[in-house]
Amino acid sequence: MIRRMMLVALAAAPLFIAAGCRHRCCKGGMAKTPSPYLPPPPGGSFLTPPPGASSIPPTALPTTPGPTFLPPVGPSGSGSIPPPDMSGPSGYSPPPGYSPPPPITKPAGPDVLLPDPLPGGTSSRSLYPDPKPATAPFLDSTAEPKVAAAVKAPAVGLPGFTTVKEGVATGRRPDLEGFDSLKLNGYRTLVYLHDEGEDTSAMRDLAERRGFTFSAIETTPETLPAALSEVNKLVSAGGTKPMYVFDDTGVRTGAVWYLHFRSVDAMNSDAARIRAKSIGLTDQTEEGKSFWVAINAYLAR
Repeated sequence: MIRRMMLVALAAAPLFIAAGCRHRCCKGGMAKTPSPYLPPPPGGSFLTPPPGASSIPPTALPTTPGPTFLPPVGPSGSGSIPPPDMSGPSGYSPPPGYSPPPPITKPAGPDVLLPDPLPGGTSSRSLYPDPKPATAPFLDSTAEPKVAAAVKAPAVGLPGFTTVKEGVATGRRPDLEGFDSLKLNGYRTLVYLHDEGEDTSAMRDLAERRGFTFSAIETTPETLPAALSEVNKLVSAGGTKPMYVFDDTGVRTGAVWYLHFRSVDAMNSDAARIRAKSIGLTDQTEEGKSFWVAINAYLAR
């Protein structure tokens, strides 16, 4: 049965193809195919007039004026309210009972510039300086007074006075005013580099009566190493400073300090020579030449 129906369908198919489609969508070819329906945009179109209209409305259309704002009626029955008071700093009148704060006035006195605070610390600047004076630190009456490093130049009665290092000075033999000047400036120790066989008892009595610690060291070309050792001990000892080392001409003190600069302070020969020359060491006299021979012999060892 199914095979018979299929044969009938195949036999009738050429008849439908020869007759063609009789629907009007296919009459006249593709040019007469109806276009799809396109709805107008929301609110209508300004370019295409709506259905039934003859043309696009004119561009210049009269506008209807909006509502006119009428101010409310004032307390007195007038048709307007008086403008607000704009005398305030922000354009509005202050509330009743308001009074502006008094202006900030700068205190009398000179300007005080305080340093900037340290990073990470609290601020050290203040709008007003502290009216309270600073309290002096507590001073211990039993503390030892600070020793003077050197006499202020020019030193009275101290010819050739020169500061060698902190707490140590050198020069020529002081006179009576020189002893008083050293005493007033806090010096404690006097060291006298003298010639061979010289009597130093009068010098010792004069120094000890004024409260100095007195040391007499024989200094000659032959005893130069021993004199240098004694001076180095006194300079390095505690409780002896300020100390004043002196002689009669400056040659002996210059020779001792030259070797001290070379052996203790590790100066080179040129720097030590310049400093020793300013003290009094020279090679233009017989005494100076003898000391230079002793200096070279000491350095050669």
